Amino acid sequence: MEELFLILAVIVAQMTPLPSPAPTPNIPVYVGHPAERMSVNARPLGFDPDGNARWLVVTQFFDAQNKPTRIVANSDFAYLSRDGYVQWQTRLAYGQPSAILSTNADGPLTMTVVANQPHLPSVTVRTNTQSWRAPRLVATALGPHLVQIGWFPRETGEVRIFRAQNGGVQRLLALVAGPSSTFRDTDAKPNRNYRYVVERSGHEPVRLDVTTPAAPRATPIDNVRGKGMWLYFTSNPLDSIYVKNLDARAIVDQAVRSGLHYVELRTSYGAYWEIRPEAKPTVDAIIDGLAAHGIKTIAWAVPRDESFEDLQTAVRGAYYRTANGTPVDGLALDVERGDEFMGAAPQGLSALWHYVEFIRNAMGPSYLIMPTVEDAYLEHLDNQSYPYAQIAQYSTALQPMTYWRMMRRSPTTPQEVDQILQSSYDTLMRDAGRTIPISIGGQTSGVGRNGPPPAQEITTSLDASKRIGALGECFFAWDGTEPYQWDALGSYTWPMAQ
Repeated sequence: MEELFLILAVIVAQMTPLPSPAPTPNIPVYVGHPAERMSVNARPLGFDPDGNARWLVVTQFFDAQNKPTRIVANSDFAYLSRDGYVQWQTRLAYGQPSAILSTNADGPLTMTVVANQPHLPSVTVRTNTQSWRAPRLVATALGPHLVQIGWFPRETGEVRIFRAQNGGVQRLLALVAGPSSTFRDTDAKPNRNYRYVVERSGHEPVRLDVTTPAAPRATPIDNVRGKGMWLYFTSNPLDSIYVKNLDARAIVDQAVRSGLHYVELRTSYGAYWEIRPEAKPTVDAIIDGLAAHGIKTIAWAVPRDESFEDLQTAVRGAYYRTANGTPVDGLALDVERGDEFMGAAPQGLSALWHYVEFIRNAMGPSYLIMPTVEDAYLEHLDNQSYPYAQIAQYSTALQPMTYWRMMRRSPTTPQEVDQILQSSYDTLMRDAGRTIPISIGGQTSGVGRNGPPPAQEITTSLDASKRIGALGECFFAWDGTEPYQWDALGSYTWPMAQ
């Protein structure tokens, strides 16, 4: 579903999260001349708190004169290996199509890069983790309440973990039975210095020092009450929403005119941190400007797997502050199935709720965490096909993607919109297994055969959200919202006093 809104080109193993319209399909877009040859630059990334070795493979291209060239859109690459888990990377992360292989087994690794578009000869690269020179046992704080320790390779015997706090007495913390690669200490406290000692059979004890960050400020649920809008940008100059093309003042003025109470601003796509140095001045101006009018900014993360690196990037969003010190006001986690997100069943399903669990364990009970979930009613899902109840255990609120026109075969009427929102709310509340606040994820974008919702459907959806007891309604997305839709939002009053 997300690809319909966020992705320029969906390809086999390399996809760039960019908005439509896309360049001409099936024709690669270059900075430079067309590629005639491909090579691969591969390098170890070391060992991580998941207990994995990570190997980065980046493609490089050369034109007919053997000069470097760069593909910026409409390519199709496959990264093939039997030696571990391979995840393609957003092109903006490394500048070219790339992938990272992760494994907890020590030894040779092989990857073959297949170029389907443009069609070029395949390239195979090899390495051996036994030759890597980096610490094989690492510990890092994910947040103020969670420290993760990883060891490589996977340990088949028992692992003994001791902990001392602020120079105090060392005590046995855990006995981890094999096979294992990682341990999470969820009893950590903010602003503490911890020393861990890890003992494994056949290894010398290893000491690891970790300092946990300060606790985040409490973020109340009222931060996502009322009218909201999703906002995302890119770092690709080809895009209409290239960050340097955004007018921060115009965005703030539009939010004020429309009576928005909050904006969900995308800060990360998987482990890719969106707010790079070139984006920070514009992003900061938006957050500062919204805050000056009492409008909240919710950091919006789009997870791709439950790896420590991905989780760490989401937490980074929750802690984000502008250069002026303005913080964000909560965290929205867009937890979806599929190869471009958290993967397919069964592992992908457990990753959906484990991700939310780990973020909650890291951030503590007082931080606003609102997962954006697939709509149970419109997609005919239940707890067997999507883990609503498990996600709800760790959530402050839930936000179903109730994109009523996109999900239908024919255009909707206002009466049908009212019924859809009621059914979406009731179905999610049932599947959540407990009473939990719900914010409706509404639709302004015109993706799909039925086009954008007319003004009357926007108004009806807000009426329905208020009537059924939702916290409010957040619309997808800023880019693509038509003037008449902004007018409908602006003319609708959602009192904030409850």
